Amino acid sequence: MRSWQRTAPAIVAEALGAVTEPLAGALGALPHAPAAEVACALARALAPPEAADADAPWLWPEQRPTARRVVAAVRRFAGALLADPVGTGKSYVALAAARALNGGRATAVLAPATLVPQWERLARRLGVPVAVGSHERASRGRLPAAPPGLVIVDESHWLRHPRTRRYRHTARWMLGRRALLLTATPAVNHLRDVARQLLLSVRDDALAALGVPSIAAALTGASAPVALGRLVLAAAPDDGRRPHRERRTECAPPPHDAAALLGMLDRLELSTDPSVAALLRATLVRALASSPAAFHGALRRYRRLLAPAADAAGAGRSISRRELGRVVGAAGDQLLLWGLSDACDAEADLALGDLPRLAELESRAAGACGDERTDAKSARLAAILGDRRPTLVFTAARDTVRWLRSRLGDSWVAWCTGARAGIGRTPLPRAVVLDWFRAGDAERDALPGAPRTLVATDVAAEGLDLRRVERVVHYDLPWTAMRLEQREGRALRAGTTHQHVEVIELRPAPRLDRRLRQAASIAAKAKLPAALDLGARGAQWRWRAELADAWSGGEARTGIAVAVGETAGALAGFAIRHAAGEDAAVVWLDQRGATESADVIERRLREAAATLPEGDAPDTARWLEQLAPLLRERLRAVAGGRWSYAPSAEARALVARMEPLAREAARSRDASRLAELQRVLAFAARGHTAGERALITALTDDAEASRTARLRAALAPVAPPSTAGAPPAARLIGLIVFRPATRFTAAAPSPERRGIRSDRA
Repeated sequence: MRSWQRTAPAIVAEALGAVTEPLAGALGALPHAPAAEVACALARALAPPEAADADAPWLWPEQRPTARRVVAAVRRFAGALLADPVGTGKSYVALAAARALNGGRATAVLAPATLVPQWERLARRLGVPVAVGSHERASRGRLPAAPPGLVIVDESHWLRHPRTRRYRHTARWMLGRRALLLTATPAVNHLRDVARQLLLSVRDDALAALGVPSIAAALTGASAPVALGRLVLAAAPDDGRRPHRERRTECAPPPHDAAALLGMLDRLELSTDPSVAALLRATLVRALASSPAAFHGALRRYRRLLAPAADAAGAGRSISRRELGRVVGAAGDQLLLWGLSDACDAEADLALGDLPRLAELESRAAGACGDERTDAKSARLAAILGDRRPTLVFTAARDTVRWLRSRLGDSWVAWCTGARAGIGRTPLPRAVVLDWFRAGDAERDALPGAPRTLVATDVAAEGLDLRRVERVVHYDLPWTAMRLEQREGRALRAGTTHQHVEVIELRPAPRLDRRLRQAASIAAKAKLPAALDLGARGAQWRWRAELADAWSGGEARTGIAVAVGETAGALAGFAIRHAAGEDAAVVWLDQRGATESADVIERRLREAAATLPEGDAPDTARWLEQLAPLLRERLRAVAGGRWSYAPSAEARALVARMEPLAREAARSRDASRLAELQRVLAFAARGHTAGERALITALTDDAEASRTARLRAALAPVAPPSTAGAPPAARLIGLIVFRPATRFTAAAPSPERRGIRSDRA
């Protein structure tokens, strides 16, 4: 023993200190490097992942990066939303993704019924097997019989209302499937629309490693987190293949005797429920703004409902909101205020005393339909159409389509509504009518009777390729900016031969617009794409890609550096490794906290590129200690085993039900049952898709769900992950400590001299 003590080496510590932040100490083990090289490494780390097998021969060069990123996002998160502008070929990118993800298996496609033949023709031409179903059939629970795998959901903004049958049936059917959602307008009324679409296949905590514990919670405000760019992908608004849009706005002439008609409308009580009364009044005012025929038709339908309602009241029965919705359904998007809610079976509380005044108003409206002076608005449209350019005219009511057919005085005006289509007075199949406007044909266009005007309701506002159209007229404004974009997208198609598309908005006369406030509604909802960073300035995923591309030519090195900046702080890049892969992020740290703002990060990277090589950064420990809690929070979020955010009531109920079963299994030492219950608890404690949340509700309500066999069968489609495996870990990519510029005297080269572009690609 004494011999060992004499020969063993002695370790002497002259100074010891407590480690206040172990994670910060582990992160700091990087060499020092020039700021420009560390900045290059940070920029490249933000490049969106791409799949190498996503190319397809039919893709344009600019579509291939989109396809590769879509496939990578679907593999990583089980879903993605492609929000490319209308007319840029989203369906081609989607079928390339199906080819990569499903191989030779049939891919299920959900699309509006009007687009089903178009999808079948395109898939057949490209050689991609598909099973196409419609949104309308999904509402009845009839979904495509395709094997599990990727599902393409076209015009996915129609699946944004969780209370609708369409959403509920689709969400349950999506269990165990991945989805690529396609829509040029993901946010219709608020950002929650985007979350509800994504949650059809993406789990609510899918972005936890990127600082977003709950996608649904993150999209309840007025802006979207930067991390959403990993799930919502969008190309540049103009890629040179589509015609340019030339927009102008006109104020439509007011209807004849508008003041008197509005006065008579104001004397109608309509309903004792203020919301029902407001909706009915807006419906009637909008019909008045559309055409005399639309106003008369709306009054006639309402009177036909109100007269039997009086008899129903005598029998003790009242009219429901659902029945009222069928009568005024042609009014359009505004019905969503209550038509899709759980209250649609509630009583409408109609004012039966309105019947005499309503009959008088209907009689006056009928007289206006036969008076040539009553509609200066249609005369203005006829003047616009005088140059014979192929034009698509959108109206809000079928009655207005019929009215314009007679008022335009052209027997070769084409028309299309939800139920019928034709040219002049001749009914024709819808596909035949639309074919006249799908593509230019010199011989056909030269025919004396070739139709050059298509008057349609919004049934033709989505998905259709009408590239022969050179002008779009919004004869009646919709309620949302989304609908405007969808309408105009019928003509703004890649591959058109004309360079410009004229867009004309006929806004309601001021007296009517003050009642409807449609222009204000459209302006407010037009801000939603900017909140998602999908506007003209650039999408978040494109910012990452362009930034990485801008820094692709310089030398990159991981390390710690010092740079000159306008303010003190630090730029930190890190990656979280976990079972599903690795997610990188770059954050700016200063005395106010941390931010991942794209503008801030890009500005700091350029400041770093302009800094001459400097010495060591003495403030490294301070900034690493500020970074450590953020990393710890993200590691905890992806580690599982505890709530990372407020769970749903259904999840809490399931956990409460499993706890006594787990105690019983532990007492009986039933290892297999304990393992099964552990899977249930791990599944319940994480984020869920919309279908998984419905499954949790079913498990909670199922009296037999405690049986192991039933649990296994119920959870098989969602495959809760095993808790085994390496725990998540964080690694530091680089840290750049910034000091105010006044502390440096050396002149720094400009970003351009270092090979960094000063503007966005």
